Amino acid sequence: MIKIKNKLGKTRIFFREFEKKKSKKEKFITHKFLKKNKSSNFGGLRFKNFFKRGLKDKPLISIIMPNFKCKDLEVAIKSVLKQNYENLELIVIDGGSGLETLKILKFYEKDIDIWVSEKDKGMWDAWNKGYMLANGDYVGIVDSSNILYSNSMNILVKYIKHFSEYDFICGTVKKDNKIYAGFRPQDINIQFNIIPSSVVGFFIKLNSLKKTGLLNIKYKIQADYDLLYRVVVKNKMKGKATKSSEIFGDLGDSNFSLQHDFFNKLKNEISIRFNNGQNIFSLIYIILGRSIMKFFKIIIIKNK
Repeated sequence: MIKIKNKLGKTRIFFREFEKKKSKKEKFITHKFLKKNKSSNFGGLRFKNFFKRGLKDKPLISIIMPNFKCKDLEVAIKSVLKQNYENLELIVIDGGSGLETLKILKFYEKDIDIWVSEKDKGMWDAWNKGYMLANGDYVGIVDSSNILYSNSMNILVKYIKHFSEYDFICGTVKKDNKIYAGFRPQDINIQFNIIPSSVVGFFIKLNSLKKTGLLNIKYKIQADYDLLYRVVVKNKMKGKATKSSEIFGDLGDSNFSLQHDFFNKLKNEISIRFNNGQNIFSLIYIILGRSIMKFFKIIIIKNK
């Protein structure tokens, strides 16, 4: 075991050999590196034979950071490097953002475990690439528009140790100066917003994720909700929410969900539910209920 301080003076734990994470009935495998091709740019500590692994008292946390031309990439990277927890790996998956992004990634070459910059099939494809590279006991997504608070991983590990039988932890998050907390699995058959967020605060056991499978990238939006549905409903996995005062970080302002209108999101949600075998009558209830609520909202706005 080797301990090295990063650019921001925080200690990280390394090993000289890669110990692949395996699990029973896994639907995808862990890769040491992504398949190399001539169009890819890649780097990081794994290429220098520095690797991470879980320890009995210090579980390894894998953080995947998807990015595409985000001006806040360096800020997001620094928020991970500032973490006060030692056993952490950072994987950055960039969609081929260009020279300025490459400069940032190469500047933090000795602090990022593995990074790749190449054209992909969108954000969900980037998540999947990261999942296949993750070697932690738990894995989570921190988008390049997000910020992790410096003590968030210590909070996460506290919950991991106290609730080891649970499959995932739902951390409290901040968005638009509001705090979002809790976990409501009983509501998943009528709404998808049962956790604070699928980024920054959501960390799942890698073994549990492997049993569930990767994101289905045919869903252009809400593929993360499809994954959550499979985790909670189809695989009956258990989650634990942190206290509302235990905030993992700030979601920033990616506005991804705002890029899609009401009916497009509703159509996509119904498709996800139908493909996962949800009762047709409950789907009709959702369509009618949401449409009626939307209609009345429009009327109220017009009358103001």
